[in-house]
Amino acid sequence: MRASDSGTGLTPSHTHRVKVLVLDTSALVMGLNPSALDIPTYSVPSVMNELIPNTLPYTRFSTSQESGHLTVKKPTSLSMKAVEGVSSKVGDVGVLSRADLEVLALALDLRQSGLSPTIVSDDYAVQNVSESLGVEHASLATFGIAKKFDWIYYCPACFRRYGVEDAGRACRVCGTRLKRKVVRNEKVARKISRRLRD
Repeated sequence: MRASDSGTGLTPSHTHRVKVLVLDTSALVMGLNPSALDIPTYSVPSVMNELIPNTLPYTRFSTSQESGHLTVKKPTSLSMKAVEGVSSKVGDVGVLSRADLEVLALALDLRQSGLSPTIVSDDYAVQNVSESLGVEHASLATFGIAKKFDWIYYCPACFRRYGVEDAGRACRVCGTRLKRKVVRNEKVARKISRRLRD
């Protein structure tokens, strides 16, 4: 994402596709105001469910939705399955919330409809899966990921390896709670983006 020449907004990096933002909960918590942006903005209903009522992020979400500055959509089941598959493959499925998975799936739906989505999230797992899906991402409070990781789960006591479907479980042999570790990493091209907050 790059700042426009006039400095008033963001311009599409692909001239034939309209650039849109897809917001996760962290974007709103960090102060992003969809009503102040001059770019189409999307999110999912489960993001609002993660926000605390009567707080500024909750108010921003609801007023932006009511004013038409934020489009709230549920992702298709096909995109949800694709995201669940990729997040399982890279080992992040156990750390992503339902809202995170839906934000990623909505970005896939928007891309399939001919738009160019950028997920705005400070969640490293969301960024990691986004990178694996080939969907752009931007962060507000962090520098974002520098490497894309593939994770495995293992027992720290007896060192047996487990698949991501065992995330959050105990070792079947000794009963120790499983941990996860990186088995492969790949450098990510860093994109410096201008702050999206107002």
